[in-house]
Amino acid sequence: MHLLAEAVAARFEHIPKMSHEAIRRLFGGRDILYRQAKYWLTSPDPLYQLRKRQRDRLLAMARRAPDGAAVWMDESWFVRWPYRFWAWARRKGPVRVPLRWNEDVERTALFAALDDETQESFLWWADGQPNSERMVVFLEALMAYWTKRGKRFIVLFWDRASFHTSKRTRRWIRDYNRRAKKEGLTRLIPCWLPSRSPWLMPLEAVFGAVKHRVLGDHTFDALAELRVAVERAFVNRVAQAKKRRDCRWARALALPENSMSVL
Repeated sequence: MHLLAEAVAARFEHIPKMSHEAIRRLFGGRDILYRQAKYWLTSPDPLYQLRKRQRDRLLAMARRAPDGAAVWMDESWFVRWPYRFWAWARRKGPVRVPLRWNEDVERTALFAALDDETQESFLWWADGQPNSERMVVFLEALMAYWTKRGKRFIVLFWDRASFHTSKRTRRWIRDYNRRAKKEGLTRLIPCWLPSRSPWLMPLEAVFGAVKHRVLGDHTFDALAELRVAVERAFVNRVAQAKKRRDCRWARALALPENSMSVL
């Protein structure tokens, strides 16, 4: 509302200044709210509770191990077009989101692995549709990155996308762990989350925040410019995200052992 008040004052010469409270009263009298288009989602996974407990157990183990790390891994599409999901609308009316494009546009897929402790991200851009082959290439680069950091193992949390659970990906993980045991590389412990449970994946919120912050009303001239802006946004969020993560983990440790739910 502060930004909207400034925009109104700048548009009309006879209004030198307007407060956000005036905007709130103006919209309140017309029954207009700032709302987000959303839908509710529940996981249909029959083993949801079992798999969530497994996630919590492995997450707590990785957070406590000095030679281990918890890593969240996901992919998302980015396009050069503006990214909008918010709109002013009447209280009882539906929130309409205009179609952003009706033709083929340039887009690129980003593979991201988020370090749970430092909140730093390992990013890798794909030139096409994510699949098992590109997944394996990303995993090879990711494990080389963690081997250089000297970790004995990482627990990789990811969803059940087809290229995450494919035979090609599982075979690569098995072969890699055998080689890691012989050569002293960082071992990979995969943890597949329950199906259709984005609330268990912190990267879902990170991707959404980065898209709103980077794209907004801006259209990039080239994919290279978009990639640079996205990578900069991932770097800029680290400090504040680290503080929030530490606060949540401290609260979780303060809970009784039988009631702690690791977020």
